[in-house]
Amino acid sequence: MKRYDEKVLNSLLDKYENSLLYTGQNQRKQSIEFPVKKSTLPEYFDETSMQFELVHAQLADMEEKGFVRLIWRKGKEGHILEKCLLQTERAEEIYAWLQRRTRKQKEEDVIHICREYRGRHPALDAFLQYVEQRIGQGQSVAQYVDMDHPQAMAERCGLILHILENRTEIFLREFSVRFLNDSKAAEKEIAGAAGIIARFFPENTLTELTAEQVLEEFNIFKNPSWVMVKGSGVFTLSHKEVGGQDAKVMPDSRIYLAALQGGIGLSSQDIGDVCWDVSCPVRQIVTIENLTSFHRWREEGTLAVYLGGYHNRAKRQFLKELYRAFPDCVYGHFGDLDCGGFQIWKDLCEKTGIPFLPRYMDRETYLQFCGTGKDLTEHDRRELLRMMEEPFFAGQRKLFETMLEVGKKVEQEGVSVGIF
Repeated sequence: MKRYDEKVLNSLLDKYENSLLYTGQNQRKQSIEFPVKKSTLPEYFDETSMQFELVHAQLADMEEKGFVRLIWRKGKEGHILEKCLLQTERAEEIYAWLQRRTRKQKEEDVIHICREYRGRHPALDAFLQYVEQRIGQGQSVAQYVDMDHPQAMAERCGLILHILENRTEIFLREFSVRFLNDSKAAEKEIAGAAGIIARFFPENTLTELTAEQVLEEFNIFKNPSWVMVKGSGVFTLSHKEVGGQDAKVMPDSRIYLAALQGGIGLSSQDIGDVCWDVSCPVRQIVTIENLTSFHRWREEGTLAVYLGGYHNRAKRQFLKELYRAFPDCVYGHFGDLDCGGFQIWKDLCEKTGIPFLPRYMDRETYLQFCGTGKDLTEHDRRELLRMMEEPFFAGQRKLFETMLEVGKKVEQEGVSVGIF
């Protein structure tokens, strides 16, 4: 037998818990009601069903218990129901009758979990503080927490910690199986955890990254991460043992980048074994944001490194090793002439500690190629105005003013200066 009384009471309690009446903040008389109509109780209006009398009987019993007050259309009692009004003074009895936990009890469960996980990592602490503050202010946390399943909150916190504390390279599917016992279904949960990390990580350093890029920051890769290099430079790969019990030692492999017109791709699993020959001069090292520009790049005495948009931890470590090998080299970065391109340059400098100078990201280059650009959006304009106030971009203020005046942004592929 279908329990229409339970359906109506649960709906009324949901409304009650989300009302100012529940928190005691209401300034005027307020009633909590369940309207009886086709959208809320379709069976009640289905003449082919036998539910009409059952609804009446069950709800009349609820009225007799003092849980609700029934309002009938045109005041004709027992005819057609118009709505049910919750008797809020009997709320505790209704919770007990439904065997339902109160909102306050659920909130206490979540707060207990927050306190249990507090102090493990600054990013997780910031998230937990946000949840606790929202609950304390009577606001919803439904974006991140299913209040009916607090254990899911504990599992999410555990997953966030696993991501934040991961130190060894691992593929996403392996990570899913290891920590969630599932290689596919868990990816949505992992993406949700990555989104929380991006939002609450200290100093907002990850807010512009996608979930996949956030995971790469913690050595979790959907696919192997590659660093592509070309131009000047010579390196060797350190000795590696291969095979099992009959392992043999591989001799050093000497790679001359100048001999490879298209360059070479190095897996993140191998870049830790790269040793640069400092006796072979490199005049400058340039990071390049987009793949097409990397392939087209030809500049004598330059070692070019393809970034692929935002850099990850593996690529930054590779760049730091280059900087240790060639500290006196000139370092440059070539990216899009737009807000994102300049933010990537700033992020690259700050996270590697390398003094990259912008290449072909100046006012003269912009004026030469802005005819091929796209229109600035309102968001672009707001970002440019904000960036003009940042000390880091002091040298770009005149360029930003010109971009605002012209109203265009230029993608890197549209800039061919110095590229053959």
